[in-house]
Amino acid sequence: MPLPSDSKEVDRIAASFRALAHPTRLRILDALRDFDRLSPSEVRRRAELKIALGTVSHHMRELRAHGLVAPAGTRAVRGALEHFYKLSPQGRRLLELIDDLVAHC
Repeated sequence: MPLPSDSKEVDRIAASFRALAHPTRLRILDALRDFDRLSPSEVRRRAELKIALGTVSHHMRELRAHGLVAPAGTRAVRGALEHFYKLSPQGRRLLELIDDLVAHC
C-alpha cells in the first residue's frame, strides 16, 4: 500500500515511528498489550523497567501525545491521582506491525 497523499498524514506516521524509537516506549507498549489498563507504576513493574517512576510517566505522556496510548481513568491514592492508560487502536496496530517485522527479520 502506498503512502497517503496527505502530507499531514505522512507527518503523523513519521511521528509515530519517532515515538517508537525509544526502547522504554516499546517496552511500555508491550506491557500494555495484554491489559485493559495500567498505571505507570504497574507498567514499570510488569515491564521490569529499572528507571524512575517519573521517567516512566514521561514516556507514557509522550506515547499519549502521539496517540499510541489513551487515558483509561484515574483513582485517588494517598492524596494524589494515579493515572491509567490503555493501548489506543493506533498503538495496537503499530504493535501488530512490530510483531510482523520481528517475525520476518
